[in-house]
Amino acid sequence: MLNSPRRTVLAVTATGVLVAATVLTTSANAETSAAKGSASALGPTVTHTGRGPTGYQVTFRVKDASAASMRIRGTWTFASSASTSTDPTNAAAVTAADWQPGDFPLQSPNQPSENWAVASMEQDANSGVWSYTVPLPSGTFDYQFYADCASATLSGCTATTDPANPAWNTTGSAAVYSQVYVPSDKKSGTADQSWQADVPASRRGKLTDLSYPTANATSGSNQMAVYTPPGYDPERSEPYPVFVLSHGGGENEVAWSTRGRLEQIVDNLMADGRMQPAVVVMPRGTGVSSAAYTAEITDTVLPYVEQHYHVGTSAADRAFAGTSAYGTQANNLLFKDTTTFGYYGVWSPAAGAPAVTVTGTGNTPIDSAYTADDLKKVLGIHLAIGQQDTGGNAPMMTATTEREGLINAGVPFTYYSAGGGHTWSFWQNTLYDFLTRVGFRATTTAVTTGSDKLTATVAAATTEPATPSGTVQFQADGVDIGKPVKLHGGTAVLQAGASAWSGKTVTAVYGGDDLYNGSTSAG
Repeated sequence: MLNSPRRTVLAVTATGVLVAATVLTTSANAETSAAKGSASALGPTVTHTGRGPTGYQVTFRVKDASAASMRIRGTWTFASSASTSTDPTNAAAVTAADWQPGDFPLQSPNQPSENWAVASMEQDANSGVWSYTVPLPSGTFDYQFYADCASATLSGCTATTDPANPAWNTTGSAAVYSQVYVPSDKKSGTADQSWQADVPASRRGKLTDLSYPTANATSGSNQMAVYTPPGYDPERSEPYPVFVLSHGGGENEVAWSTRGRLEQIVDNLMADGRMQPAVVVMPRGTGVSSAAYTAEITDTVLPYVEQHYHVGTSAADRAFAGTSAYGTQANNLLFKDTTTFGYYGVWSPAAGAPAVTVTGTGNTPIDSAYTADDLKKVLGIHLAIGQQDTGGNAPMMTATTEREGLINAGVPFTYYSAGGGHTWSFWQNTLYDFLTRVGFRATTTAVTTGSDKLTATVAAATTEPATPSGTVQFQADGVDIGKPVKLHGGTAVLQAGASAWSGKTVTAVYGGDDLYNGSTSAG
């Protein structure tokens, strides 16, 4: 299968799919044992086949006695960098059966919509259960069912989630897709995405869907989902960092905790010692007008969270990120309310980047918003765009403009771009990148000189329980003095004669560790 020709059809059938081998899981949210592939078992069954193209297959089962037909839509339409270089619309999409290493999920046609694979399910005559089997690579996939839908485009039909694999929330907004997680098969070349898997129950955080009062909604209230880390302690000496995370246009407060895999990603990073505990707040953006959204965050959401959770109140203890339409809101906050948050994630932004004028003469004038003093003081800016995010060109143009403006203004930022489009699979990777490279990771380094020693002090910019570890390299006029010195309690001391730095500019360069980014002292 790895070398088979690539098909152009979008609707995938179960014909020719390999027979089940080792059954692993039935649920994206509770990874329990399946019923050994029984035709009467409901929900998704993930099976390790060890054979191509992906080494795994998933069988979806649902029972609806009243349905004369059943179809499934899932986010397993794929593309590659090579295929989209000549076909950016992904009209000739790669099917799951033809997946190859390096392929990534992408709609067909490629645009910010749910243009995913649709297939008919088969009914077991004895049990009445509808089923569909498809080979899938590693990662998390969304799916939904359509009973008695004759429309080829699913137009006018009603989607339902999997009753045997429900979302975590029982109050608030409803999830529109169910999810299934598929492990990696190294022999098949699938990427290790174990950071999307459930951790053991004892190491999981807690998700809560709650209603809060707001004057910005006609009903007088709005919804937010809140993640608290395992062992959350409202009496902890240090307040927790707070991360406000917004979905895309038309979605709701549970989008990140279902399609975005927020809980699993954060749980895994903390379990692996790559992130410190934080409270994550996911408000329902569609509950208020877009014009009022930034005020909703600064004047309503933050005060509510600070009143009900033990979180920091300084900008250094806050992060904000949003995708698509709420990537626009991230820009609005970044450029107009810069000092509210210490860290910003602007992901696949639909708009909101101040103008950059391309003259063609080498001179590229930029809007004055890029040169504002406060912008360079932000602890971390993370700008992300999928390499195939060409739907309408608005997100790509916005991200490209913003990148150019930040570079020309000398504003430090982190840029993330990888294969993918306006998709949750790309945003899952974006969230992972943000949390491992930017969010709550900033440090400051200071150096003092003595008659026979140099002392460097490294501190976290965000209020955190862990002290920065690792090493510091001392330099004089940019030249290393000795070897890197290990930090102890945030301090590194180099014993040396003053002749090594006398009359020179002394700096200390901190190399960072698993929790913190590096930093350099002022010269």
